[in-house]
Amino acid sequence: MVPGSVDLDLSLYLSFTLPMFTKRGVCWVKEYGFGRGSILCSDGGVKCYGEGCSETLVTYLAGLWIDKDRALELVEGRAREVAEDVVSRFYCLGVPASPWDTFEVLTTAFLSRKTDYHTNTVRWVRLLLSYLSLEQGPTLEGVLRCSERVYKEFHSYQLLQYHQVVREIYAVSSMARAVKEVDKLRMELVKIRYVGPKVADSFILHVGLDPSKAPVDVHYMRFLKRWGLLRESLTVPSKVYCSRYSCSNCPLAPRCVSNYASTLFRSLNGFIQSAAYVADKLGITRCEDMERVRHKLV
Repeated sequence: MVPGSVDLDLSLYLSFTLPMFTKRGVCWVKEYGFGRGSILCSDGGVKCYGEGCSETLVTYLAGLWIDKDRALELVEGRAREVAEDVVSRFYCLGVPASPWDTFEVLTTAFLSRKTDYHTNTVRWVRLLLSYLSLEQGPTLEGVLRCSERVYKEFHSYQLLQYHQVVREIYAVSSMARAVKEVDKLRMELVKIRYVGPKVADSFILHVGLDPSKAPVDVHYMRFLKRWGLLRESLTVPSKVYCSRYSCSNCPLAPRCVSNYASTLFRSLNGFIQSAAYVADKLGITRCEDMERVRHKLV
């Protein structure tokens, strides 16, 4: 694979759009949501087959909506050195997003909490979406019925909590389609019971609203520490503060690692976090390592 290309296996592995896709041969088929039936294949460039294909669809679903080269120009100092290194080694990594599938992405982000994403979350969401596909669209009544049905099958506390707050998830995800101020949307997300800053930032990133937002997870914390960027005075974002203040007005902002990373890497933050995630989870250091771990990704 040459620089400038996208490895769909690697890129979808990290994305909260993954449950909407299935792998067929060397390609990925979008089974649910907007553009259903579209087939994405990567061989150098990304090709799309199907009636729903468009340049915009491919740009988001393949993770090309973040312009890494342009974003890199705005990063300065030590962070610029780190970002240049990550971009050069993970040139094949995209950050897939879907602005059209806000409910599906928020559902996935919510159900990813404190569980194995690829073993549990993806399976739960795919089952939920398969049930919803039999309904007349993802109406609130249908979502309530189907979420209860999935909980009765798996009995995880994540699914129980999801069923308890699915009305709010449905409402806020619908509102996100017409959002003009991302910070206000983030506050509304964090006000939902059980939703913290990490889920909110994951959602915002994976529906393509703001590439400077990124979930501060254990993988990203390790990355920042390894590069000498994690100051001892920094703290993780707080649900209490995030539900009351926008990042620009938050009293905790000067000490918040989420705000700090966003300030460091700007519009490249979501990509840097994504690279840190796949590197830590898969034990790889560059795109050339992919063939060694590809069998783990599907």
